[in-house]
Amino acid sequence: MPADWILISTLGVTSFIVISGWGMVLWYGYQWPQMRGLFQRGVAGLPPTLQQRLVQFAQHQAIDQTAAGWLQQRVFLALFIAPFVLLPLPLLYKLALVLILLLRWLSAKQRQRRYLQRVLSQWPSTLDMLSMLIQAGLSLPAALHALHGTSNHLASMAELGHLHRLQQSGATLTEALQVLTQRIPHAWISLFAGAVLQAQHTGGALAQTLRSQAEQCRQQQLLAAEKRAQEVAVKLMLPLIFCFFPVTMLLILGPILIRFATGGEW
Repeated sequence: MPADWILISTLGVTSFIVISGWGMVLWYGYQWPQMRGLFQRGVAGLPPTLQQRLVQFAQHQAIDQTAAGWLQQRVFLALFIAPFVLLPLPLLYKLALVLILLLRWLSAKQRQRRYLQRVLSQWPSTLDMLSMLIQAGLSLPAALHALHGTSNHLASMAELGHLHRLQQSGATLTEALQVLTQRIPHAWISLFAGAVLQAQHTGGALAQTLRSQAEQCRQQQLLAAEKRAQEVAVKLMLPLIFCFFPVTMLLILGPILIRFATGGEW
């Protein structure tokens, strides 16, 4: 038995040292400046269909994420996972890896959900600004360029800036709007894309349509806030019943029960 424990401990320590060293090598390799250029040249050498697929995958991530950066992250993640699969590591190490990957996936989903909420909460104001620029005489590309040039930290402005950069890189308006609806899968964004395409095909008044959409979005936000306010009373029932009510009853009935148990007079 002691020999078995020594063997298991030695294997665990050796595996930890190997994985730690491999992780440090991957980290420094990922931070190496020439590594990004290497992946960019590799992506540029791929067939056009595969390049487009990689760009679509990357565009669902952060705003400034490129196909080369997305591919670099996935390759280094696969290289980090490879020792856990190939080496005869203890089960605890593999479970720890699964837990880390699960937490990483949940964290990414949470960040994506929060980003979506930020974009939607700022969307009516962005539509108002865009409609004012168009009503002032600017075309849609010029209005997007003006919004992209403003110094702000609004997530909705960043999404329109991403739309503008896609058009500048050679994508058509339809393709850029399709990417926007894929990045922000919500009915408001789909309505915006439909209004822009309809105005482009029919020559309709886009500024008035965007202003109407902004008012509609604000009304929906107000209704959603009122609904959440009405749900607060229902959500408070659980802590009231299981937390406050037992303590209150204990304070009221406690002295009576103690006096009754000690045989005191009422």
